[in-house]
Amino acid sequence: MAELFKNDTISKSYAKQLQKEHNGSKWGSTGFRYSGELLADQLVNRPYLQTALDFGCGKGTLSQGFQELDWSEYDPGIPGKDEVPEGQFDLVTCTDVLEHVEPELIENVVKTLASKTGKVLFLDIACYETGKTFGEGPYIGQDLHLLIKEPTEWRKYIEGLNTGLHLAEFQHVTKFSKGQYKDRAVLVYERV
Repeated sequence: MAELFKNDTISKSYAKQLQKEHNGSKWGSTGFRYSGELLADQLVNRPYLQTALDFGCGKGTLSQGFQELDWSEYDPGIPGKDEVPEGQFDLVTCTDVLEHVEPELIENVVKTLASKTGKVLFLDIACYETGKTFGEGPYIGQDLHLLIKEPTEWRKYIEGLNTGLHLAEFQHVTKFSKGQYKDRAVLVYERV
């Protein structure tokens, strides 16, 4: 296995590649656009959520849309946000991230998300290929979405990890984008 970067959720070589992908591009700027409405629906029934962690925050657009929460951000591809914050948060969001995780580290990432979740974990996962490939780095020639699973496969996989969280909601969402329908898995877990 490759040498890990600061925690057990990403290799050093992949973190370096993600920094290149984020630098000077729009990559990581779709959090609010893709997940904002879905997250807003969850927050309306949970006014007790005060602290939040956006895990894989990219440019931080998701937190900008919900300023009533006290946000912390983590993204290994963004210098200054590349340290996983300590402690637990009422809400942990992870939008358009899990499909980018290195396959051999996905279990570690999901368990890290669960360990950071004090009350609610909100996942929005793209379930399709991007059609764009890495031009260099450890995954050269591979699609930017390293992990492609159907929405129900994501649900079964995460449930099989015994994270201590209870599945509160599952949605198989289909969105029309760039001339085609694209599937997404939206999962909401609660700590009980």
